[in-house]
Amino acid sequence: MNVLLSCVGRRNYLVEYFREALQERGRVVAVNSEAFTSGMVAAERSYIVPPIHSDAYIDELLKICRMERIGLLLSLFDIDLPVISTARQRFADLGIVVAVSEPWVVEMANDKWHTSRFLAKNAINGPRTYLGLDMALVALRRGEVDFPLMVKPRWGMGSLSIHRADDQQSLCFFHHLTSKQIAESYLNVLSGHDPSRSIIIQEMIKGEEYGVDVFNDLEGEHLATVVKRKLAMRAGETDSAETVSHTEVAGVAEQLGKLLRHRANLDVDIMLSHDGGSPCVLEFNARFGGGYPFTHLAGANFPRALISLAEGRAPDAACLTAKFGIRGVKSLVPLVCRATPVNGVAL
Repeated sequence: MNVLLSCVGRRNYLVEYFREALQERGRVVAVNSEAFTSGMVAAERSYIVPPIHSDAYIDELLKICRMERIGLLLSLFDIDLPVISTARQRFADLGIVVAVSEPWVVEMANDKWHTSRFLAKNAINGPRTYLGLDMALVALRRGEVDFPLMVKPRWGMGSLSIHRADDQQSLCFFHHLTSKQIAESYLNVLSGHDPSRSIIIQEMIKGEEYGVDVFNDLEGEHLATVVKRKLAMRAGETDSAETVSHTEVAGVAEQLGKLLRHRANLDVDIMLSHDGGSPCVLEFNARFGGGYPFTHLAGANFPRALISLAEGRAPDAACLTAKFGIRGVKSLVPLVCRATPVNGVAL
């Protein structure tokens, strides 16, 4: 089976994990709109594709899938997920297994305002969240929330344009700044070019942060949960973490998985506040997240499990189990670009 990773970006470790899982029974093909990324260099075959929202994007992916005889497709980027999810049937018609969740699940994860309402509807603890400056100012006047507050894009990722406001003056300033940053970045595509509806303001939860990988099968049935205590963060991604046993945190994450019935991995960020309250779900992403390597280092192997599922086999139980107390750090390993031309560009 050959595997296609779309929007591979810098996720070269996932390329390696899938290569190892295939055990030379297939190859990993990577696609990206930019050629010179570590994920593109690490893959056995790499293709430059049009931007995600180009009319030619899905057609180009289908063309590559036919040429490379792809059996399993998954996306590694939030903006790409809804595009592939909507086009799922076109890939299925070619016999390709698409490990991407239903469109409503992807939208729920990408849209942080919808995330907050979903959590509240299902009685899952989350930070108080307000859509836009006016709503937040009303809540402040009513005493519903207090500073510090976090100003962030409604459709945000990678800690882009996230700011802490400690008073009303800084709140107004950062709201204006975030609006400008959204308009000047790729996030304006998701926002529909309407800054007034593109910013959320949340209460800041102080405590210990956990990352959880919740792995479901291709029908949305729960298979595994791995909890990691975050030790260090950089640019919105986990830089260091330790696998731990935490029943309460795992239970909240699994509850989310059962409600969403996502496919493959769900990356969940949960905060345990210092005051001893119930776990607070900060956000979740319907894909392999930047914290997955620490799950993998602890012995679980979700890529191998996913390949088994795509081939119609039950995953080995060992693929779904991680050891507790395994600490890991991310390292930067330079890669030599290959001489083989890819779409006319030498990597």
